[in-house]
Amino acid sequence: MGGPIVKDKTHFFGSIERTDENRFFTVFTGGLYPQEEGTFLSDQWRTMFVVRVDHQFNESHKLFARYAQEDEYRPFLTAGGINARSAGFGFAVPRRAPVIGWTWTISPRALNDFRFQYAFAKYIVSPADTGKRGHSFDPGDFPQKRFDDCAQIIVRPSLVTGNCNSQMGPEKRWQFVNNFSYHIPNRYGKHEIKTGVDYNWIDFAADIFINVKGTYSFATDKPYDPNDPTTRPYLFTMQFPAYTRKPVTHFSAYVQDDWSPIPYLTLNLGLRYDVQLGSFNEDIDQIRFPVPVPYVTSKGRGDHNNFGPRFGFAWDPTRKGKAVIRGGYGIYYENVRTLTNFAERWWPQQKLIVISNPAYPDPFQGRSPEEFISKAPPNITVLANDSVNPYSEQYNLGLSMQLTPNVAVTVDGVYHLGLKQWRAIDANYFPSPTVRVRPNPNFARVTRRETAAKSHYKALYVKVEKRFSRSFTFLSHYTLAKGKDNLHDGLPPDQFRLSDEWGPSPTDRRHAFVFSGLWQLPYGFTLGAIVQLRSSLPFEITAGTDLNGDGVAGDRPVGVTRNMGCRAMDLQALNAYRQANRLAPVSEADILCPGYANVDFRLTKAFAFKEATRLEVIFQSFNLFNRVNFNPPTGNLRSGLFGRPTTALDARQLELALRFSF
Repeated sequence: MGGPIVKDKTHFFGSIERTDENRFFTVFTGGLYPQEEGTFLSDQWRTMFVVRVDHQFNESHKLFARYAQEDEYRPFLTAGGINARSAGFGFAVPRRAPVIGWTWTISPRALNDFRFQYAFAKYIVSPADTGKRGHSFDPGDFPQKRFDDCAQIIVRPSLVTGNCNSQMGPEKRWQFVNNFSYHIPNRYGKHEIKTGVDYNWIDFAADIFINVKGTYSFATDKPYDPNDPTTRPYLFTMQFPAYTRKPVTHFSAYVQDDWSPIPYLTLNLGLRYDVQLGSFNEDIDQIRFPVPVPYVTSKGRGDHNNFGPRFGFAWDPTRKGKAVIRGGYGIYYENVRTLTNFAERWWPQQKLIVISNPAYPDPFQGRSPEEFISKAPPNITVLANDSVNPYSEQYNLGLSMQLTPNVAVTVDGVYHLGLKQWRAIDANYFPSPTVRVRPNPNFARVTRRETAAKSHYKALYVKVEKRFSRSFTFLSHYTLAKGKDNLHDGLPPDQFRLSDEWGPSPTDRRHAFVFSGLWQLPYGFTLGAIVQLRSSLPFEITAGTDLNGDGVAGDRPVGVTRNMGCRAMDLQALNAYRQANRLAPVSEADILCPGYANVDFRLTKAFAFKEATRLEVIFQSFNLFNRVNFNPPTGNLRSGLFGRPTTALDARQLELALRFSF
């Protein structure tokens, strides 16, 4: 709702939206665990509120103030498929953001825009379903209630039960943004000069209360039998809770010139600078660790040379506005998420226990976790001292052409090269596959987060669009793409096979097609539709056990590389491993590589009343034909569900709505 407060001077606008959605998830284990199977409710909700006031002092000065608020809760995330109801977690985020903006028209050629924002957000993660908002605690507060919410996690090839994911992360952000633009009409052509700065001070605190009751991983679905060694767990992990706080500063500045030196040619010339202070733990020497950590030093930390040049051009060879050739190149730096550097600061609070071939059900054999870990070298996480902001070099070249007065086609080629991307390795890994002694005996695993990975993405985009005429408009888009990388948040399953980490990106789809259209029908009806077709995603194929005994799960058999499922699968390597474990061989037909097909439909009828009063009746359907769009299949070679999907995207949804304007 909106309207004037002072005529031609002050206006207001307000909006509130509440969504309650009964979503469902299905647990499916192929009949191996019928007591866990079924379809369960996930009651999700979101409330959004915004109010804005605009005031015009005169023709040169305008001011606005806006306040936005959002609350949401989504329970049982990650539940479904082989993840039991108890394996899900709840996610809530309250967000608050007041904003003030001032626009100053200095002259017909010059404009300045200033904005200030204070933004607060806090993620609240709770195990399973702990209420309508989850259980919220102050970060760093670990009362008994948080332990009571947790359950021990059991991982089997065809079932995962239990969850202990409790995290609190409040963030307060103060942001100042100023942009200035200036038009120069006759200085070797036309120039549109833009420059600006963006300053952020971010106060972020977070705790981690994950896996405090431990996780057992089994290589078989058979029940545990103390007399059968094949039913014993192959891995036990456990973490102690931890908390830290680290304010950081982000600063960006840019200058850009959109220059038209001659008619029908525009050049885009720009330079951007980005720097993050505090995101690389530059103060790490001030942290008092219980023992010296030779892997870390504050010397040389930080990244201060992030200059990103950008160049682009657009040229009309016809000089009639019927075709344009355009291209560009730029370097774009990524922000380092604050959580990336927190793991280094969490130790020694966050102690990690890793036991290969543990005893069951008591991995500590009568000792407490504190007693057990006091006599073992610590597992720690560090940030590489030479870490920098990841960046990408982006290239594009394309052609747009008018085919008819109302139809145009666009063809673009793009290439993105991601460099200095994040990955993790064990900096204290064994010297060779046969020598199982850590180089530094004072530590066990040393997880080092470093910027040493890369990614490639190349694509061909083809777009055909028809502007609105004869009561009809449409837009169609086809993408032929390929993406590969060696990015991974966790440790690689085998550091002596790092070349196996180079593989298809998790979001790699070879083909994608989208068509959307809008038809104005007689009698005030409007029909809209969106059609989407996509080829399959890759999936990870794993051995289902720790083959090399390094305490890292997710190992792959020999001949299997990262995300090769539904890509270049080596059936001979898969079946050699299955045969060695007395499992039936699989054929290509046994492995489902699901694509995606969906049609959304919308029909509206408008009723116009006197003056500006209008009523719209809206009927819409998502997934109109109720097609089952499966997620990628199970990749554990030891599971009876290998190659079969166990989860799917949403089924058909029908909605009826009324919109009243006055």
